[in-house]
Amino acid sequence: MLDPNSKLLCHYDDAAEALDEHRRTKAISELGLMDIESVPVFEEATQTAAHLLNAPICILGLMEPDRQLFKSAFGLCRIGLMNELATSRQLPRNEAFCSQVFDTQQVLTLSDTRLDERFANSRLVQRYGIQAYAGVPIFTSSGYCIGTLAVMDLSPRQFTSRELEMLELVARWCMSEYERSYLRKQTIAEKMAVSAPAPLTSNISAIKGTLLSHMAQELRTPLTSILGMASVLNREIYGPLTDKQKEYMDIIHNSGQYLLSVLNEMLELGALEEKNASLNLSTVDIEMLCQQSLTALQQAAQRQEQQLRLTMGLGPSDRIWLLDKDKIRQMLYHLVLSVIQAASPDSDIRVHVSRRDNHLTLAISVYHPWLGDGLPHADYLLRQLMESTPGSTWDNGANYPELASENIDEESPLAEVQRAKKIATVSRQSLELNLCKQLIELHGGDIKLQGTPESGYRYLVTIPQLSE
Repeated sequence: MLDPNSKLLCHYDDAAEALDEHRRTKAISELGLMDIESVPVFEEATQTAAHLLNAPICILGLMEPDRQLFKSAFGLCRIGLMNELATSRQLPRNEAFCSQVFDTQQVLTLSDTRLDERFANSRLVQRYGIQAYAGVPIFTSSGYCIGTLAVMDLSPRQFTSRELEMLELVARWCMSEYERSYLRKQTIAEKMAVSAPAPLTSNISAIKGTLLSHMAQELRTPLTSILGMASVLNREIYGPLTDKQKEYMDIIHNSGQYLLSVLNEMLELGALEEKNASLNLSTVDIEMLCQQSLTALQQAAQRQEQQLRLTMGLGPSDRIWLLDKDKIRQMLYHLVLSVIQAASPDSDIRVHVSRRDNHLTLAISVYHPWLGDGLPHADYLLRQLMESTPGSTWDNGANYPELASENIDEESPLAEVQRAKKIATVSRQSLELNLCKQLIELHGGDIKLQGTPESGYRYLVTIPQLSE
């Protein structure tokens, strides 16, 4: 890691520097990074890095000869509503702290930018109030540094070595994921180019799926703007708010975050539909994968007044598994979401990860301070799991008479509404459990309910150790 007080400029002769710049530009072009505006894995990387380092701002940028281009940015609304940095999504190269990281290809930390004579008068400090910075280089698999991943804070802070290691881990992960995804798309495109024309109905389905994906993507931009404006207003930058106004702004912001998470999952489900028949195996850090899934569910849990808890029973050498990352993340997301929607307020929803023999084991359970342990509607779910066979379709809950009257006051004028709502909840829970079961079975694994009626039930997912 670089000493922030050392001279950071590298000295190359003009010919060597021009050759390096040409090779980096070619690497960016070959990966198609300039052809797309939004890269989902980069968006996930900035959100994850900001969350792990508890930083208000995170930027993933590509370095061009004269500018730093933001491919993903999190938290720019915190430095002013519709500020120039957020609208242009770029910064002149000579103004960017990240240019020092890029030129030296080493980690750079600044605990207080105001005390560093190289940066104290820069635009980021003077206009936007950036007072702390940590940035790491992003390398392609061929070894070229093409950009940086950086977190920034609006007050001075020290970054620990563990935080910097996590930042480097996220940078390596997001680049490798992008390259893997891009290579796969190129391979599919080449196969499609030599394959026979698809039937008209297949073309219509493909066009419809692509169009829906684009429409969903277009919803993200105004939704992100709404969230940014709500955040700025809630921080009373443009004047104080009454208690009632603050309450309303919190509702707007929390509901917007929840809508954004649902929208992201709709997009991922659409992508999952296209590749559901086969596994795309890669090495996965199971702890990071679980953290990402549960972070995406925080808004849903908060809406239900619930807490999510992740515990690890794995040693450092047991956290890397060969899995289909997207399918396991979707499985965990929908399995935990089905529990969130069915569990009572004030519940703790717990996910415990461990290893048994050569199997990865995930246990999902519910604890309530007054109601005790146990998954909701466990008897119905147990029946579904026991009677189902691989690939079979399930009852949607409407034909389960015991469920229809469970805990419902028949004399209440809202009895039918309560019954319909309960059946709808279990119907969705059943669909999500069915999806999870199929994703687990693709890995050669199994899901079951473990426990007794007296002690309560929990989901137990087991996935065998796979090999390429």
